[in-house]
Amino acid sequence: MLSRLRALLGRPDMPPEAEVIPFSSLLSWLDEQENEITSRIAGKFTAPITEFDLAITSLEELIHAFEEEPENLEDEIMLHPKVKSVLKTARPQTIRSLRQALEKKPSGDPKEYYTAATDILKGVIAAAKGPGKYLHLVYKEEMPQMRRIIKEMGRAVNDMTAALSAGTQERERIGEIRSRYQRLEEIGRLVGEAVDRSQSGQEREASLIKDIERAEEELSAISTVLVKEKLSSAERDLEVAIQSYAQVRAPAAGVIRRAEKLLKHHKSPTGALRPLQDLSERQVPDKEISPDLEPALQTIRSLVTSGELQLKNREEQQLFGEGNLEEQVKAASAGYWRLEEQLRQIREEVESDPAVREEKRLVQELDQMKKELSGIGSAAATAEEERGRLLEEQGRLRDELQELLGNSGNVEFS
Repeated sequence: MLSRLRALLGRPDMPPEAEVIPFSSLLSWLDEQENEITSRIAGKFTAPITEFDLAITSLEELIHAFEEEPENLEDEIMLHPKVKSVLKTARPQTIRSLRQALEKKPSGDPKEYYTAATDILKGVIAAAKGPGKYLHLVYKEEMPQMRRIIKEMGRAVNDMTAALSAGTQERERIGEIRSRYQRLEEIGRLVGEAVDRSQSGQEREASLIKDIERAEEELSAISTVLVKEKLSSAERDLEVAIQSYAQVRAPAAGVIRRAEKLLKHHKSPTGALRPLQDLSERQVPDKEISPDLEPALQTIRSLVTSGELQLKNREEQQLFGEGNLEEQVKAASAGYWRLEEQLRQIREEVESDPAVREEKRLVQELDQMKKELSGIGSAAATAEEERGRLLEEQGRLRDELQELLGNSGNVEFS
């Protein structure tokens, strides 16, 4: 018997199951909730609006009563003359203030009605506390009625305030849900883009690795050892020529410095030594030997002959004592420029060599592909990091959204 009653009546202690809301339908569900809030507020406003409209009707009747002159005002011997004077100005001021308060009758949706009703209530209270406070002396029945009207208006406005406040809180909650929904929608799109970037990066990375392996195989198959060795040999020969020139230039520089000091000591001009000074300062020889070397050599020979300039070693004696400087400079210079021209030709030969050109092309291609591979790896890592951060934010927002929904429903995320 009890089981049949439970089946008929249901179990009162079992709460209703929460509605399952697909995430894709959440916006339309929220629209329905807002429509329900609007309807609920409108329903809660029905009684306060009726009460407030009745209070307005009563107030209009009361204004008509205030417009009538109070009876036996002159017979009120208990009133001080100054009080009577005040009453004569307070009554029209009160009537004017009340009519101004009622100029705009409340209407429209609940929020518009509430705004107008609040303004009316403020105006009526101001009139009652202002000039109307003196009217109780002669309007002994009307003023208690006015206080009742204010109380009725205040009660109606309080009920409207409570209804709007509850609706505002619900709308704010729905607004919070909407904002999270929009961010979740955006996160879904961003996660998809991050996944696409990561996948495309991985595909490009795999393709580049294959291309790099292919290029490296092609590069390893190219042999440029002989032609490069020829170039290296020519470069070494030119370096030897520079050293040979230095073997002439270095000892000559020492003699020239000492000769310059002697000339300065005698306050003699040193300009004749300038060609030899230039010669000693150059790392490589000029193509043309200066024709002014002989005057400089004569100056040095005269210093040597006079005994003032001593030739300290064999190299100096061979260059200046035996007069071999000019010949050795010419020989070293000619050898250098011959080898320099030979190196230039070999370089042109190397640069035009098909194997070298192909090797150069492959090296540049490999360099570019490896740089791209490094960039792709960084971009893919960044995409994965962004995806992880977005998924973490997504989980947090889903929890917040469900918490805001409470028992209203459970969101089903696809």
